Amino acid sequence: MSYGIVRIRGGADTPGDVEDTLDMLNIGQVNAFTVVAEDDTYTGMVQKVNDYVAYGQPDASTLATLLENRGETLEGGDVDDAYASGRGYEDVAGLAEAVVDGETTLREEGVNPTVRLHPPRKGHDGIKQSYKQGGVLGNHGDGIDELLRRMR
Repeated sequence: MSYGIVRIRGGADTPGDVEDTLDMLNIGQVNAFTVVAEDDTYTGMVQKVNDYVAYGQPDASTLATLLENRGETLEGGDVDDAYASGRGYEDVAGLAEAVVDGETTLREEGVNPTVRLHPPRKGHDGIKQSYKQGGVLGNHGDGIDELLRRMR
């Protein structure tokens, strides 16, 4: 499995170590999205930036939609079915399935690991409260898909 991470809060008054961790996660700007493996190293990094991001386990169909709409290759081209078939996948959904299952990473497949998203339609529910308190920050679990669909 993998974490899908979206940066919610900006850089003002962000401690330097948290900003460095956000940069290491490839989410240096607001509304940036990335997918990382769910291992001990990344779990610790995600816990450190918990108050600045929303994260959870995205499903493959949501990731495929984001890659088709907003994904870019490392060379600057679009991620489409022709690109995915050139990388050995049937279509973008197959590529997304492999990334979500942890078989590969976006960078290994020649896709820019940072996906720049639109601000969510109808706005955030609150960028200072956690998801459990009615806000948007922290662990969404499987509910991250709803936020990502609004930001597509």
